[in-house]
Amino acid sequence: MKYDTTIYLGMASPTADGQSIDVEVVIDGELIKKDSINNNPYKFNMIKRKLGIGFRKVEIISIKANVYSKETLLIFPNQFILMEFLPACEMNKEIIYPPRFHIANGFNPFYYE
Repeated sequence: MKYDTTIYLGMASPTADGQSIDVEVVIDGELIKKDSINNNPYKFNMIKRKLGIGFRKVEIISIKANVYSKETLLIFPNQFILMEFLPACEMNKEIIYPPRFHIANGFNPFYYE
């Protein structure tokens, strides 16, 4: 049995004003979205998909940002999937965080914070 699952895809970084990147989202080997996303802290792209209960392999690729991220998520009914792009960030001279996608899931409702 498959259930409606909402996938939120976006970028909400104060250091990436006006930035846009390409993305390709693949779940269990099926291409879900191939488009670009813009930096917007108030609205993420919403994708509705029917997914079954169980482990799902989620992959997201961006050629412009040179990023490939993947996670295996355990999906239940009434859950969402969040994919948020985090651009490169230098907190101090010794620690540099590379650009990456944060991939997570949780129970509805989803809130922007």
